[in-house]
Amino acid sequence: MKENIVLIHGAGVGGWVYRDVEKVLKYYGNNVYSPTLSGMGDRKALLEKKITLTDYANEIIDIILKNNLTDVYLVGHSFGGAVISVVVEKIPERIKFQIYIDSFFLENGESILTLFGEKREKELKEISTNEGEGKYLPKRLFGKDHPLIKDMPFYPYLEKVHFNGIGKNIKGAYIDCLDGTGFEHLEKPKKIMKQRVKERGWEYITLDSNHTPMTKSPARERLIEIIVNLIEKTS
Repeated sequence: MKENIVLIHGAGVGGWVYRDVEKVLKYYGNNVYSPTLSGMGDRKALLEKKITLTDYANEIIDIILKNNLTDVYLVGHSFGGAVISVVVEKIPERIKFQIYIDSFFLENGESILTLFGEKREKELKEISTNEGEGKYLPKRLFGKDHPLIKDMPFYPYLEKVHFNGIGKNIKGAYIDCLDGTGFEHLEKPKKIMKQRVKERGWEYITLDSNHTPMTKSPARERLIEIIVNLIEKTS
């Protein structure tokens, strides 16, 4: 198993969340990339540059093109799934398979806030205005108090994407983490994802874990097993 794999992290964290997953996947001989998206916790970038979802997708595309990667396996956790959904629309010829971990993908005309619903959209806008100068979301929203958890740019949540639907033609799988404690706001988008996964004929897999399975045993080992199995079945 020697494949090209790009791991995309969720909101408020960085590529470090995949440290152990990356280590094992590399042990199997794969080329693995787990970049940290720009502006994560960098207050200057958060406040002075309108980083968008498309910007994040372009960062991943840049990695793929600069390294001349083909038949890429894209793995996105939480917010990272939205990034994947843009990447596959822009360079479908480079992507072999897409894997979403407790995540969500967008369709034409949608923003992340569209999936969250009006109530959560209003809450996040108020939080950003009151605690993030209207430009970022505070790190308290993304997990326990930890120095590696950072503030998150808010603009990516607002961008409505415009797709032609090519991404639907790239095969994929969805991993649903069953313990949503602390992330109840994901219940609505995850229900939408479950229906879309069924419509697309993708594999739907449940994982006995909280929202971040890559950071703690035994969920991490089970997650790695799932990813490896998906790759082996499609390589």
